[in-house]
Amino acid sequence: MLISRFGDREDTVRLEVWSTYGILLNQTGVYGGVPQNNAEHTVGGKRKREEGMEVEETPSTLLQSQVPSLAKALLGQMKSPKTPPTTLDAGFSLLHKLLSVLPGSLASQSSQIIASAKSVLSSSSRSSSASLQVTCMSFLALFFSKHAPPVYASQLDSITPSLLSALAEKHPRIASEAFRDFSALLNAMQPVKGGVWVDRVYDEAVKRLSNHDTDAEVRGCAEECIGDLWACATDILKTKNRKEWEYICRTTGRTDGAVNVVTKVATKVEINDQWVNGAVDWVTILLKKSGRTGKVEVFNCLDALLRK
Repeated sequence: MLISRFGDREDTVRLEVWSTYGILLNQTGVYGGVPQNNAEHTVGGKRKREEGMEVEETPSTLLQSQVPSLAKALLGQMKSPKTPPTTLDAGFSLLHKLLSVLPGSLASQSSQIIASAKSVLSSSSRSSSASLQVTCMSFLALFFSKHAPPVYASQLDSITPSLLSALAEKHPRIASEAFRDFSALLNAMQPVKGGVWVDRVYDEAVKRLSNHDTDAEVRGCAEECIGDLWACATDILKTKNRKEWEYICRTTGRTDGAVNVVTKVATKVEINDQWVNGAVDWVTILLKKSGRTGKVEVFNCLDALLRK
């Protein structure tokens, strides 16, 4: 019933319908149950026979059966160039909730989703559309992480230019989400052996880290992305000059994010003694600072380094 009203003429009614469906998605995530054969009880479920086998019908399985019609109705509303930003924002939010409940459920709609995202990200980043772009990129990060790379690999050349442009945006939330998108891509596609976008992401991250005026959230996301680059595109990063570590391993300001990045690289990457020794010296300085919070993380970092 709700899906049949996804295309209501009135924007307010349409958004209310989507919001109501979003609440149902949240409840399904909490109480939906996992489809299991021969289960004694399932919350809100009932049994049905399928090809001679007794299968539990749960809210989750019912939702799975609705995904094709839901996605068709929702994406159909989102693809129109006349669709208002508020409607697009609500649409990406609803898709985000769907993937949170049913990971991998939008594989068949990959091309439509990437096309809609590209349309949003290619528009100008006026303040009125900044929230929409953030919502869109937040969804993309989840989409990349919840689907196998072959699902969207053929569309990457279409969407990465827009994401790369977003890395350089002055709006801190847009730039931060762009770094998160590439972190999600790197982790999903590892090991990454090539791609022009890898070099571009590295260069933009270093540029952000070297600028003392960089927003704290953007800096944190850039640091995390550097860690993901080293962990997931190791061979490419080993060809760089490692200038990024001069900016990451600082002893002033907040260093908790940097500590996590160094710990990740020390744990996951085979790297030479020169880097390890330099990182140990940096961590030792952090430990000597009195009254510092997060010393447990610093000790964990030192432990990871000494195990190399």
